[in-house]
Amino acid sequence: MGLLKSKISKEKESLAPFFSGVSSFFSKKKKTISLASGEMDKKLVYSLSKSKMPSWQQIKYVGRVLTPKEFLTVKIFSFLIILSLGFLGFNFYHKHLKTTPVLGGKYTEGLVGAPQRINPLYSSINDADADISRLIFSSLFKFDVSGNPEKDLVDDYQISDDGKTYTFKIKSGAHWQDGNPLTVEDVFFTFQAIKDPAYNSPLKPSFTGIEAKIEGDNTIIFTLPEKYAPFLNLLTFGVMPAKIWGQIPPQSAPLADLNLRPIGSGAYKVKSWSKDKSGNIKIYNLTVNDDYYGKKPYIKDLVFKFFGNFTEAINALNNGETDGLSYLPKNEKSSLVAKSSLNLNKLAMPKIKAIFFNGEKNPALYDLKVRQALAYVSPREKIINDILGSEASPAYGPIPSESFAYNPNLEKYDFNLEKSTVLLSGAGWKKDNWTEADITALKEKEDKATSTSALTEEEKMKIAWGAGQWLFKEELIDKKDKKNTKTKRTYLSISLTVLDDEESANTARLIMQAWEQLGIKVSLDLVSVSQVQASVIKPRNYEAILFSELLGNDPDSYFFWHSSQAGEGGLNLSNYKNEEADKLLEEGRVALTKQERIDDYQKFQAMVNQDAAAIFLYSPFYTYPQGKRVKNFGVKTVATPADRFADINEWYVKTGQRFVW
Repeated sequence: MGLLKSKISKEKESLAPFFSGVSSFFSKKKKTISLASGEMDKKLVYSLSKSKMPSWQQIKYVGRVLTPKEFLTVKIFSFLIILSLGFLGFNFYHKHLKTTPVLGGKYTEGLVGAPQRINPLYSSINDADADISRLIFSSLFKFDVSGNPEKDLVDDYQISDDGKTYTFKIKSGAHWQDGNPLTVEDVFFTFQAIKDPAYNSPLKPSFTGIEAKIEGDNTIIFTLPEKYAPFLNLLTFGVMPAKIWGQIPPQSAPLADLNLRPIGSGAYKVKSWSKDKSGNIKIYNLTVNDDYYGKKPYIKDLVFKFFGNFTEAINALNNGETDGLSYLPKNEKSSLVAKSSLNLNKLAMPKIKAIFFNGEKNPALYDLKVRQALAYVSPREKIINDILGSEASPAYGPIPSESFAYNPNLEKYDFNLEKSTVLLSGAGWKKDNWTEADITALKEKEDKATSTSALTEEEKMKIAWGAGQWLFKEELIDKKDKKNTKTKRTYLSISLTVLDDEESANTARLIMQAWEQLGIKVSLDLVSVSQVQASVIKPRNYEAILFSELLGNDPDSYFFWHSSQAGEGGLNLSNYKNEEADKLLEEGRVALTKQERIDDYQKFQAMVNQDAAAIFLYSPFYTYPQGKRVKNFGVKTVATPADRFADINEWYVKTGQRFVW
């Protein structure tokens, strides 16, 4: 038996590989059959739908196939994918699709007045003429948004070492609006016309002693009798076509038809105009000059509507007849209805309102301490806030704060009643207290007075002034007689002359109240605009005067503060005389580097400020209302109303979309 088991065991071992092979064969066969079955399933599915992407009908059954948890997960991830795609799309749109200005649209502006001579020789006389002339005519130089001169028709220029010779090359490619080329001869003709007395241009005095000549095809040379740093500012006059105006006699120029249908080379040209029954121009239409050599404006049409007064002009703005107004007076601001639809652009002006002193009419004003005391109590901030409605910036010196030469370190003379009192005391002024009882007694004495008991001049003055603590000085009647101890009292009083308009009169009343707090008797002398030059300023018929000075875009203050301009006929209203200040003013207007001019004018400002030669109050804003549909207005300062068009090439009312990669 043992032998038989052993034999059987050996036979099993010999058959093991065979059974193993058979098992492996059937296992592989089963797998092959399974794979074949899967391929058949795929072929069956593809036979029903050729697309590999599930259809909407199939997607609807996802919820039946997936578990609720799996289905929620699919929905969350689907939402996130959609959100991400939306964000990417918005980001792409935001970054690459830009809103940009395009040519087209119309801008209508209201102006008070009417055009008469749209002619560079005469346009400075009338604001309406100056506005339209600025748009139609080109110039050698033009003012930028900050009031600085920049090249216009000039391609390049040089200044000689001595600062007296300016050589300009004129741009090629500029044309008149009738198609003819603009040449250097046109520039020369315009300059000669300005200087010709027969044309009677108000620009003539600015070019006294200056000569010009043509050199080559496109060069003009100006020769000055003396160096003058702001010379480029003078070359902002419009250039006129010589071939057209050369045919008109100079004496007939002011009456020529071309004054109302001008031909220029600027960004805009005349389209049409209309008049009322009286022959006054009521609407003037301009359109873009397609042949303009510079950057063409976006706004295609400009329409100017003219009104007889600001009430009519503001009504037109309120009613939507106009998009803007050339200027909004401060006292008319409350008349605006739809302020939310307007941009009230507050533009700086190189104009300073100040109080100027005349010691010849009132010797007390020769005293520096008195002038400083008056400066310290003049309520600058109250005037700006209460009278001007914050439509002005404070002024502390003779040059506006917007100027490149402004000195920011000036003494501000901020309101300080105590300091003023100390200064007046140091100058020898004392207070004499007049009570109501004193005044009543004097009035009773006046009623009973006879020729032999008449009131003294001082007693009459006390009745006129009334009760108060009035300042006085006691002085010897005869200082040469040492034995004489008789004295007389001199009371401190000032007459303040002011223009008879609402803003000036209200400002003067605040100043009067402040000065009288010190014990100074103040009287106001109101004069009309028509009388002030001939009756007051020229003969220097004032003790102190509240007046404005318009300086222009350059800090040159020679005509307002040099001692040669003091006295009758000059513009040095304080009759300020200081040799060192004179020297700085002379050097400032001839220095050819900007830094030299800054140094000279900052020293000059400090000197005038320290001497309290005037009380500088404020620089008013030029308020320019403009509809918010007009975009990209960027002007900062204006010396004349026409300067508001300095960047009109950048304004736009229509936009389009474009991709930016």
